[in-house]
Amino acid sequence: MVISLNLTQSVFLGVLVFLLGSFIVKKVPFLERYCIPAPVVGGLLFSIFHLIGVQTGTYSFTFDMALKDFFMIAFFCTIGFSASLKVIKAGGITIGILFVISSIMLVIQNVWGITIARLFGLNPLIGMCAGAISLMGGVGSSAAFAPIMEQNGAVGGLTVAITSATFGLVMGGLVSGPIAKRLIEKRHLMMRQKSVDAKPEVDYSSLQVEDEVTTIEVKNMAMGFFQVVIAMGFGTLISQLIAMTGMVFPAYVGAIFAAAIYLNLGEKFHWRIRKKEIEAFGSLFLNVFLAMTIMSLELWKLVSVAIPLIIILIGQVLLLALFAYFIVFLVAGRDYDAAVITAGFYGYAMGATPNAMASMSAVVTHYDRPSPKAFFTVPIVGGFLMDFAMAVLIMAHMNLILQGVL
Repeated sequence: MVISLNLTQSVFLGVLVFLLGSFIVKKVPFLERYCIPAPVVGGLLFSIFHLIGVQTGTYSFTFDMALKDFFMIAFFCTIGFSASLKVIKAGGITIGILFVISSIMLVIQNVWGITIARLFGLNPLIGMCAGAISLMGGVGSSAAFAPIMEQNGAVGGLTVAITSATFGLVMGGLVSGPIAKRLIEKRHLMMRQKSVDAKPEVDYSSLQVEDEVTTIEVKNMAMGFFQVVIAMGFGTLISQLIAMTGMVFPAYVGAIFAAAIYLNLGEKFHWRIRKKEIEAFGSLFLNVFLAMTIMSLELWKLVSVAIPLIIILIGQVLLLALFAYFIVFLVAGRDYDAAVITAGFYGYAMGATPNAMASMSAVVTHYDRPSPKAFFTVPIVGGFLMDFAMAVLIMAHMNLILQGVL
């Protein structure tokens, strides 16, 4: 029996799946502790239910996903409204350093995934789905990039990417804290005191990333939504210009750049950008987009790639741990702040920015010593700068593979 859901029913089911996931996350401490998103929980449960029906031959589902791309583009557009050049400049050289080494790690994750995929005779794009797309990118980027990989021959790429991203969320929470703990204790970082005469590069504790508005007003919700739609509209023009170059990019790329331009023009000419309202819409768009994406996963496609996927993911955990311990800590300053940044780096490079924030919070709470530098720089790099890098580097890797260069 095939159950076909129309457009409205598909969105309706996505919302129900998200609400189910939210309920379960609140009831299961493990899921909340490791920042597992509610759409992932609810979506995977439904996809398992779908798997049972397909494997037994009793039922299956088809969905109308026409609105899924709208929710995806709208979400990434809201990310663009965080890309304030003024804030980035205020962060000093540490942000630039962390961005560069994060981009290097993104390339390493892809190279490892591509290499193992080729050793097992798989499409190398499958290796990318178990690389930076799902790990550095997280669940959201997996849902955005993996369908493009599937269109270019990576059968089951979306399922591989979402599975890898979920694995990354858990490992990001498990491994990041112990890395920071070992660095702090082995190198006696708590014993070191900076000279009282030393002037910090930037007074991070005085910087404010958030808008001064701390509450959302109903009357401003409409304007926030309109600003997102305007940026999305101009973003389609940017996407069309990019398409004229012959390169393939996700549909959201134009929107995220348009939103960033809108924001920075607004700051220059003193337009009122409804950041809090836009952030709220972003959360809504992301939750529905992810729920619809994950509930439609075809888990039965994982069987043929199970062994190489396990090898790829174990290797990713180890490679990232070594890179964070020996490289990130070194270039971040080799002090207590650097250790906390290292924990945050592992959190977002293996999972997501919420993982990074949770890991850093656990570290500073354990040692009862704050790290304003880490809490300022990590969200900026992991939260939106890497979204821009992903759009360029991931698609560059894919295009090089399709052209036979990689």
